Amino acid sequence: MMAWKVKRWLLIFVFTILLVPFLQHCLPFISSGQLYGYYTNASDIEFSWAKWIDGSYERGKTDFCNDHVGFRPDLIRVIDQLDFSFFDKCHYSELGGDHYLFQSPYIDAYYGEDFAGYQTILERSVKLKALQDTLARLGKSVVVVYAASKASFFPEYFPENRRHDKKGVTNFQTCRHIADSLGINQLDLDTWFISMKNKSKETLFSKQGIHWTEYAAALAADRFVRYIEKLRGVSIPHPVWSQVLHTQKAQYDDDDIAKQLNIIFPLTKETFSYPIVPDMPDTVAKKLKAIYIGDSYGTKMVETKIITQASALCTYYFYFSEVHDLLSNTFNHVEKGYNWADDIDKTDCVVLLYTAHNLGKLGSGFIEAAYDRYYPSKK
Repeated sequence: MMAWKVKRWLLIFVFTILLVPFLQHCLPFISSGQLYGYYTNASDIEFSWAKWIDGSYERGKTDFCNDHVGFRPDLIRVIDQLDFSFFDKCHYSELGGDHYLFQSPYIDAYYGEDFAGYQTILERSVKLKALQDTLARLGKSVVVVYAASKASFFPEYFPENRRHDKKGVTNFQTCRHIADSLGINQLDLDTWFISMKNKSKETLFSKQGIHWTEYAAALAADRFVRYIEKLRGVSIPHPVWSQVLHTQKAQYDDDDIAKQLNIIFPLTKETFSYPIVPDMPDTVAKKLKAIYIGDSYGTKMVETKIITQASALCTYYFYFSEVHDLLSNTFNHVEKGYNWADDIDKTDCVVLLYTAHNLGKLGSGFIEAAYDRYYPSKK
């Protein structure tokens, strides 16, 4: 009798496990949380006899059903939590000491494992110097800004299997050396941040994020504005801020790669710092007119109020592809024919803003395209 009851309840349990996701798919009664990272859902496929005969309908429908099964996000989180808790397995990142998360490309850049080659960097730098000189005659400035990197800031927390004593030639070292030799304007925020490592009371790089924190981005923005003031001999309005909000709840994207773990329980506890930047009144001071070409580190810095409120022109070219006018909040694409050359004519400053692991492709094609525009006979 007891064995029969056990079998019956086991059967009910199995049917429930099979039935509930089906009911959730057909009649959603619980809203599952969002998955982060690179998860995509297959689109439904329209039936046709041709697709039925060649098998594409079956494959498409199978993919659609798999990706839209009830509670799929929750089931993925359960699996990811088990992987993390028992095997220290992280998706899209690597777990270092004291719960610091890293991503492989940044560690590769730190050790010089992604070195683009001296000749490649030299040729690109020579073109950049020519652009700088040409635009200088038009009253414009070209600046290379080296964003700080979490890998160079916290190498002591690298995963054990990624630590080694041998450090090769890096893109960062080579870019800096060649640019210095050629006289290219450059602002090294990476070295500046390292100098503040044991001095700053605020969090400059969080355990759970890959980028500099919102507080660090504000510091970088203020440093950049002051550099441009000195370079161009102008006065640019920038806010005076002293208040900082401290919280254990991440804001903006200060926990961006922790979110991509898609685990159930928090990775760790830490305190985040958020500067309270006041709005700036309109002043008679000359406002900054600049276009920026850079990566996601640059995006975070340029989007701060310290830069946007001090700007009369503020356009960001994400990897010289997506174009974001931060003042009008409009988007375009270089690949779709956006007139980037017109932006150069309107601006006072052209800023290349990259972190170490993207320096091997500094400019993302912008330097070459602009060089061809100003020196068509040398193509």
